[in-house]
Amino acid sequence: MRPGQGSLAGRLALLLVLAVVGAQAAAFVMFTRESSLVGRAAARTQVVDRVAILVRLLETVPPDAVPGVIEAYGSPRHRFTIDTASLVPDNAMDADEARLARRLDRRMRDGASQARLLLVERDPDRQPGASSDRLAARPQVLRVSVRLDDGRWLNGEAPLALSTPPWIRIGLIQVAASVVAVLVVTGIAMRGIVGPVQALARAAESAGRGVAVEPLPERGPRELRTMTAAFNLMQARSRAFVSDRTRMLAAISHDLRTPIASLWLRAEMVEDADLRGAMVRTIADMRDMVEATLAFARDDALGQDDAPFDLAGLLAAIVDEHRLLGHDVTLSAPDVLPFHGRATALRRAFDNLVANAVRYGGCARIVLEHRDDGVVGTIDDEGPGIPSERIEEMFAPFTRLDDSRSVETGGVGLGLAIARSGIRAHGGEIALRNREGRGLRVEVTLPASAARRRAGDSTVADGSGLGTSRGS
Repeated sequence: MRPGQGSLAGRLALLLVLAVVGAQAAAFVMFTRESSLVGRAAARTQVVDRVAILVRLLETVPPDAVPGVIEAYGSPRHRFTIDTASLVPDNAMDADEARLARRLDRRMRDGASQARLLLVERDPDRQPGASSDRLAARPQVLRVSVRLDDGRWLNGEAPLALSTPPWIRIGLIQVAASVVAVLVVTGIAMRGIVGPVQALARAAESAGRGVAVEPLPERGPRELRTMTAAFNLMQARSRAFVSDRTRMLAAISHDLRTPIASLWLRAEMVEDADLRGAMVRTIADMRDMVEATLAFARDDALGQDDAPFDLAGLLAAIVDEHRLLGHDVTLSAPDVLPFHGRATALRRAFDNLVANAVRYGGCARIVLEHRDDGVVGTIDDEGPGIPSERIEEMFAPFTRLDDSRSVETGGVGLGLAIARSGIRAHGGEIALRNREGRGLRVEVTLPASAARRRAGDSTVADGSGLGTSRGS
């Protein structure tokens, strides 16, 4: 399977998961940013309120109690000292920090401009006038300086970085739960979509191999029901069309038997021996063509259900029959090659190919192999081959090469057409190509699925009925 050719359920589930995760991630980022801003604002407010309370408290205690109050009021996150100089330089505040300083002033002395605030990064020094928005996403420290009544400065410093709040973990759990819910819902929904689609695909594949397919139940979404109904209608029309044409062909071929027999009798009464021989040969060719056409139509009309059989045994039986007739035929194949299909159709196809190789090439060298991608059979002969430009033409019914495959050598031009029809009915393909030097190679490929369907079955029917001996 090539990349990007996953199942419908897998693709839909992946798209939905990506959509949910993307939407949740975007919402999570926005919420995190807004929560961070709100948290930092709350932390600044907390520091401002703490400083305001401390200043008011210092105004009410004796001077000798100030160091104790400062030490008691501090914490691991908040550090306060009383110094002679301000921790915040002059003119270092930007507009936002100035507004926060005025707010602190109002909390302490009703508007006296004695407070200074500065937001700085945790490690590097911040340049005066830098925008606080630019630092909103970085670890920050709030430095506060308040001028006391005695001229000294109360300096404080508190980090604004908060510990990871629990709602972040809750958000991650929510994303995971959403993904699981999407997968569960997709799996339930896909049962009503993927099932009918897979059934339709299997039916189409079987119909393409010529297997009779029962009408499919129309279920699933409206579009899928419409498609299934169209497929059922197409199958019914196709079967009716093929059946009508096959019956017509069989009827015509059958009806031609009587006039051909009559012509044969009349030809035997001709006194001129040369003329009588020519007429009999022509009538014999007509009879062979009619018999071959009738046999082909009859086999196609009767059909055959798929069943397990031994493909290697089938070819061995064909080889034995041709050897009994004195033909030079050899076979190289596994002892057993389980296969699932229509033994009669494949037997007829391979028998025609071997007969052609013997008739026009003098011999047939058969090699049967089981590969990962399927079954491959080759039939080589030592004949004159076929002109490359006429190879495809040879698969047309009643087509023969005038020079090497004439009427005198036998055959009515249906062998390759019948062979390709039987092989394609199994999802396979047949190809002809001239060998280097002399001879023609016929290569037959059959799908791996049919060969593997019964690969593990210990009981395999012998499709030939004549044993499984191997030629060499």
